[in-house]
Amino acid sequence: MLKTQLGIFIVLANMILLVFITGIIVFIFQYHKRKLQYENEKALINEQHLQDLLNTKLEIQQQTMQDIGREIHDNVGQHLTLASIYTHQLAYENQLQPQNERLSEIGKIIDESLADLRSLSKNLTNQTAEITDLIVLIQHECNRVNDLNLYKINFSFDRESYKISTTAKNFILRIIQEFLQNSLKHANCKNVILKLTHSADGLSIHIRDDGKGFSLDAYAAHKSNGIGIANMKNRAELIGAVFSFTSIPGMGTMLDLQIPEQNLNAS
Repeated sequence: MLKTQLGIFIVLANMILLVFITGIIVFIFQYHKRKLQYENEKALINEQHLQDLLNTKLEIQQQTMQDIGREIHDNVGQHLTLASIYTHQLAYENQLQPQNERLSEIGKIIDESLADLRSLSKNLTNQTAEITDLIVLIQHECNRVNDLNLYKINFSFDRESYKISTTAKNFILRIIQEFLQNSLKHANCKNVILKLTHSADGLSIHIRDDGKGFSLDAYAAHKSNGIGIANMKNRAELIGAVFSFTSIPGMGTMLDLQIPEQNLNAS
């Protein structure tokens, strides 16, 4: 009888211990599950917050550029137009040859400045990017540079169309333009490779010239150098892109951009 009671006690004790251990394991499992869920939700909230900040920053910058473009067109452009008209009128009425030639030259300078301002205004307030695909915009830029016959751009892409917001297209186009202009002015290159590749991670942009290259350390040491690289980097940061720029003397210059998929459609 005593042995039976002892056996029952041991069985019950083991069962209680097993239930207790099982309860602890379940509790720990649930705790880790809820902790992981909490961390995931927190990460999603932080990511959404950062995305909202990025969108707001892009909207402010885009609106600022449009405001500047309209101000150039409506104010400065109108003043230069009047100055041009008055100058050409004076040149027409003036019968003295030396003064007439000077007035004509001043008129030409004003006309050229007016054309530049109109072009700048059009670029800043350009609505074409809203309805034009990125490939078409880049191809147009490549054709414009190739027509100069100073170097050849080899442009390739893995699809005919990319779903990208107007803001992202503008920033990508400006970065590419900056690189091409730097190659045109400083690289003394013969060829430029421009390649776009899209994947699940986002859009990759690779640009490389075969020019003379330069030392980035030496470039950074001279404050008198232009702000081209800084401009490209800042624009890349505004659309959340990973920016990589390298240049080696005698081996050319290379730029790589990786724009995450979620940032391609950031408005």
